[in-house]
Amino acid sequence: MIFSSWSFGLFLIIVFTAYWALRTRRARHVCLLLASYLFYMSWNPWLVTLIIGSTVLDYFVGWSLVRTARPRIRKWLLSLSLVGNLGILAIFKYADFFILSFREMMTTFGLQTNLSTLSIILPVGISFYTFQTLSYTIDVYRGRLTPTRSFIDFALFVAFFPQLVAGPIVKAKDFLPQLQTLKRFDWASLESATVLFLIGLTKKVMIADQLATLVDPVFSNPSWFVTRDLWLAMFCYGGQIYCDFSGYTDMAIAVAMALGFHLRPNFASPYLATSLTNFWHRWHISLSTWLRDYLYIPLGGSRGGRWLTYRNLMIVMLLGGLWHGASWTFIVWGAIHGAALVVSKGYSARREDSPDRASPIMRYARTLVCWGSTLLVVHIAWVFFRCQPVIPPGGTEPEPTIVALERATYFVTHLFVSAEVERPVWLMDKRPMAFLLLLLACIHLYEEWVRLGRPRLSLPAPVAGLGYAVWILALVYLSPENTNPFIYFQF
Repeated sequence: MIFSSWSFGLFLIIVFTAYWALRTRRARHVCLLLASYLFYMSWNPWLVTLIIGSTVLDYFVGWSLVRTARPRIRKWLLSLSLVGNLGILAIFKYADFFILSFREMMTTFGLQTNLSTLSIILPVGISFYTFQTLSYTIDVYRGRLTPTRSFIDFALFVAFFPQLVAGPIVKAKDFLPQLQTLKRFDWASLESATVLFLIGLTKKVMIADQLATLVDPVFSNPSWFVTRDLWLAMFCYGGQIYCDFSGYTDMAIAVAMALGFHLRPNFASPYLATSLTNFWHRWHISLSTWLRDYLYIPLGGSRGGRWLTYRNLMIVMLLGGLWHGASWTFIVWGAIHGAALVVSKGYSARREDSPDRASPIMRYARTLVCWGSTLLVVHIAWVFFRCQPVIPPGGTEPEPTIVALERATYFVTHLFVSAEVERPVWLMDKRPMAFLLLLLACIHLYEEWVRLGRPRLSLPAPVAGLGYAVWILALVYLSPENTNPFIYFQF
């Protein structure tokens, strides 16, 4: 059940009606919790036990932490939460990856092993709710958060269905206080939520899903295509993943808003960033903030001097790549971003040490070059992000990860070295791709306009209502019959 499906529309109408019909805060929370579990069970009924298990574990750890002042016991309790949550994540998400990597390493040395993979189903959104529950126990351990007494409230914080499977990652200090008051229905909020949901749905079905059909063949077999088509496919995938992920986030925030909850934005026009540091202030903000607060700063942040700062950046981005998926291409993606962040940090430090005497024209040109180079690095890294091991038809195991890495390397290499293709497959749909990228640019600029606090267009109610109706009809008419799952559901 994904946000762009008719089944979710029916589910949301039922939940929305039941939620606002209930008159007590506790009844509404129970309603949302049951709805959240049913929402998750639509993928696999049994995997909801993992969420319930993490909820019980961290609720117990949170209350136990405030009942003792003994450092040794507190560290043991925190370790219990870390090992429990990360252990589940490691088994379900990384066990097969390590088994396959070990087998490939043995094969490299001429050794054979009969070690077989576990073929474990990857629970949808496990990385997101694992980080969410860990932030709760870590904040309680640090004394920055008082644990909630209500198990229902804590369970709802973990399983809140709008952001359960693909974020944004919510911190307990932002969400739990919102459960302390009885929400009042507000028509203005519902209208804003409707517009935001339609924007997200437009990104998903009119841009991301359409671009997917155009770029998937190129990434599956890059050796079939010439260099200019590789360039076009690379930038189109950048548009696809942004519209797919930010579209989900827009819809998640909109659904939460319709239920009276506030979730923080997860994107801020990332393709307008002028440095990699700035990009991570704009892309998947909840993840970059989580990595900063719970990994980068505990490692020492930028307090240990230049080289330790660079080391910490590389560690964070490598682990960030591994968080996205169990594949060497994700690790390479993280390494590219880590190296680029090191360069960006070093360049910024040198700029701060010397006065800027450049003319306004030179400053503008420098900004333009920084924007272009940032966009290029981000999209080159997207190639490794996109080239993942595939399961051959009729097979049970994915292809070796080295094959996916070789495919990505070929793709990037032939962006700069002309690809010699004996019988090239030409991309015939270049005009639709160009139109979709132009539409994406318009949405991106509109989002930046809103982010900067510029006035929005205000229309009379009848005109606005007619516009919404036409918008919805266009989405129904232009959307594909079978919408694709959101890309970040696999993480």
